Amino acid sequence: RQVPEDIHTYTHMINGVPTGGAPPAKSAASCCGPDELSLDISRCEVLNASNPAALAAVLGGGGELRSDCDEQLLITIAFPSAVKLHSIVLEGPGSAPDEIRLFLNRTAMGFDDAEAEEPLQALPLDEARRSGAPLLLQYVKFQNVSTLTLFAPSNQEESEVTTLHRLRFFGSVHDTTNMKEFKRVG
Repeated sequence: RQVPEDIHTYTHMINGVPTGGAPPAKSAASCCGPDELSLDISRCEVLNASNPAALAAVLGGGGELRSDCDEQLLITIAFPSAVKLHSIVLEGPGSAPDEIRLFLNRTAMGFDDAEAEEPLQALPLDEARRSGAPLLLQYVKFQNVSTLTLFAPSNQEESEVTTLHRLRFFGSVHDTTNMKEFKRVG
């Protein structure tokens, strides 16, 4: 392993995930941490948003997604292939969610389902955790993720509108074997 020239790079990381700002350049010392995952934006969707088209901007680097009729948001995130999910980074103002409930591999989920069913993990959010600090997941529960549904039941200001500015997902692509490329030996 090489020692990085700028040791301060590592003071802004938790478990290999940037805690804010631009991600540091890859080096030999940081090669093994989780990567920011690619999303299948065309399959991502949001329910109860006043501006559903803003989801692509929020997932792509920054925008403003707002709830419509009440404070609840239901967001389905699709990955191009199965992933091992390590952490989520969420950014938002005072009207950001006060909790995110996570559901795994559910493609048709409504608000009634999200309220009635037990989430795989619930993440309480405070000001620090909605300002770009990584939300670490129970990694063993998120080993084969194709879609992830995030349910925000309320927000921190207890107002009628919940707002998100940015969502990022970190982990690794689930290794698979392409049987078409498999060659018999012997």
